Amino acid sequence: MSKATIERRAIGILRDFQRSRKVWGDLVSDGLTQANTLVNVQLQQGYVDSAGYWPPALDRFTDLKDRFESKLQKKADALAFDFETTFTKMSAQYSKMKLQTSQFEYLIEEATETFGEAFTYRDPLGATCTLEQIWVQLERVFSLYTQQIALNREILDQLVARSQQHQPKFFSSTSKSIDGKDTKSIPDTEGCISETGRASNHGIMGIVPPIPRDKDQGMILLSAWLNQPHLKSEALATFDEFCRVELIGEE
Repeated sequence: MSKATIERRAIGILRDFQRSRKVWGDLVSDGLTQANTLVNVQLQQGYVDSAGYWPPALDRFTDLKDRFESKLQKKADALAFDFETTFTKMSAQYSKMKLQTSQFEYLIEEATETFGEAFTYRDPLGATCTLEQIWVQLERVFSLYTQQIALNREILDQLVARSQQHQPKFFSSTSKSIDGKDTKSIPDTEGCISETGRASNHGIMGIVPPIPRDKDQGMILLSAWLNQPHLKSEALATFDEFCRVELIGEE
């Protein structure tokens, strides 16, 4: 194995890692759409028992409510399945990133054994950095995705669990807001969160509330999914620039 081979393999691993990150980002967008629609359906399920939801003229249709509830439940189940599928795809990308990180670690071991520690820890490889410096950057970013995949699992479990309980998931009622003041939840069947919306973070892992029951807490789950809080933007931007330089100016 030559030094040029090590350089090519290092660059190849970085490229593969960046591809996995890009696919992850696309899946975040897909999952947000699915999760947002799921929460809206769960809100509608919570309104079914509201007297104001059913005009008196519909009272003579005795099975209408049951049929409507069944339709909503089927829709919620389908959305939950789609959301789980998206998470499975994200997990596959995470597994790829884990493999790529392991491959780079093994490459360092091979390089050190073949060419010595000076080559690994002191001699620049590629544009500016040593193998060790590239490894440190790669491992740091991978650790962020390790934290985020765990949080995404929490979000998925809580949203899907609401659909599997066959009972109202989120409800429109007077509830306590984050600051302790009473707030009135408003039905929302068009969208629970905007692309730039944010909600306060608290609860499990410091982000997700343990048992979401109202619209506000549904918003927190959606916000946590949208913002991917463990993926620190500054750290990722630094890594992207690092890769651009180390890949000899290629995007």
